[in-house]
Parts: sequence; structure tokens; C-alpha cells
Amino acid sequence: MSADLIAHACFFSGRQRQERVSAQTIQFTQEQARDIAQVSPGDVRAWRKAVPYLAQKPGKAARFTFADLVGLAITSELTGGYGVRISEIGAGVDGLFRLLGDARPAHLEGLVALIERTSAKIFPAGEISERHLTEPAFIVPCDPLLARIGGRMMPLAPGSAQTALPFLPQILRAG
Repeated sequence: MSADLIAHACFFSGRQRQERVSAQTIQFTQEQARDIAQVSPGDVRAWRKAVPYLAQKPGKAARFTFADLVGLAITSELTGGYGVRISEIGAGVDGLFRLLGDARPAHLEGLVALIERTSAKIFPAGEISERHLTEPAFIVPCDPLLARIGGRMMPLAPGSAQTALPFLPQILRAG
């Protein structure tokens, strides 16, 4: 079953009926996705050449999911933070986007992404010592990226501009 369909049961006149309902998924424009994930247009253009998943989302009509934002942020960490060339890990990043596409945003908390040259895995951070690595890999925790993305999507409201009064308010009566 695809991620945008939810099966639920409806009860009518004592019998159960299966029905599919389309779940509303927030879709971000390319500009919104770049802004929230903090990546440049040039980076995304370069990544499209090496990552087939991103190549399928060209032009201004491209729409990105929250999981795609996480994938963009992880890719930015790899290429910007670690200095890895996207041409060397494009297949691994493509696998990462496809794995993230199957995950729900709430299920990404506490996970790490392990990106190898040709593949990717997502698993709980506590299981990192149990993994048997056979080739060099990059491990990126999702939690800091989720917090950063969440902060960009829903920034905190500024505090009250009014300072606290040095005395208790009192009711005054006229005359």
C-alpha cells in the first residue's frame, strides 16, 4: 500500500467495510524545500546529476515531502560538512531518499542514516555498535537535522515586548 493511502474500517448497519482514503501530505515547492533544508539552488542542480531520485523532480513544478527535506539536509551535511563529492556517493544518497520516502516523520526521531558509496540504511542510534561495516560509510544522526528543520518550519514566537510591572495591579474607583 502506498504511503498516501490509509486503510480504515467503517461500520455500517452492523457490517464492516474496507475503504481507502487519501491522506493529505504536505508538499513543499522547490524553493521552500531549499530554504527549509538550507541548501543552495546550485547544490540541488549538482545533486540532480548524481541522484536519480532528485532527477525525477525537475523544474518549478517539483514537490518535496518532509522526508525529502530530511534527505536534502543529510545530503548537505555530507557534501558541505564532510566535503564528500556527490558523484562518489550518488547511489548511496539515492538509496537514502528512497528509504526516507517510506518513513513517517515521527518515526525518524532517534535514528541515524548510514550512507555508503552504493547503498544506505536507517536504524536506531543505539544499534550503531551492532552494525558490521564492510566498507567506508558516513553516519548522520537525524535528530539534530529534524530539530533544525522543525525550527525553520515553525520558528518560536518572539517573547512579550511588555516588561513585568514592579508593583501589583490594583483596581481604582472613580471619585
